Amino acid sequence: FRSGMTPLVLDLCCKSGGASEGIRRVGGETLGMDVEPQPYFVARFGEEAFVIHDAFDMEELRRLVRKFKPFMIWASPPCQGYSSAPNVGSASKVARLIPLLRSMLDLLGLPYVIENVTGARADMEGALSVWGQLFGCHQDRERLLWGGGGLELRHEEALAVPGRLLREKKKKKTVGY
Repeated sequence: FRSGMTPLVLDLCCKSGGASEGIRRVGGETLGMDVEPQPYFVARFGEEAFVIHDAFDMEELRRLVRKFKPFMIWASPPCQGYSSAPNVGSASKVARLIPLLRSMLDLLGLPYVIENVTGARADMEGALSVWGQLFGCHQDRERLLWGGGGLELRHEEALAVPGRLLREKKKKKTVGY
């Protein structure tokens, strides 16, 4: 980081800005990018913090990196190709985009995180499993985080304890304790 500068993260496929909210809570700023308008993101972070563009357009990614100089990239590519939920248990016919995105991000030379659903495990070998409760969310959905560009993600027990306690509390309420 440069002294006195707030770290900026480029948030690809940002949707309403869940990752950007987490980055803001730890003192960072984001530039959200999505292929379609994201009114909730704009309402939370402002018009100047959002661009409409395809995250799979390498020239646009390079332009944004040169212009805004983010210290890292967070990417949450579409999960439909990895999810069986909308397909009633059968495999999805939607493209699986993580390998393409990872190769593009490697070319940019910045640290990055790719987030996706558990069905993407084959394309995210060695990914870290996290649950919403780790971040204070009241959801019991597992997600995968994969670090690249020199960024290594690892499980830290001290960080997991509060989330696990919240998760256990929620499970007790669910089963009627």
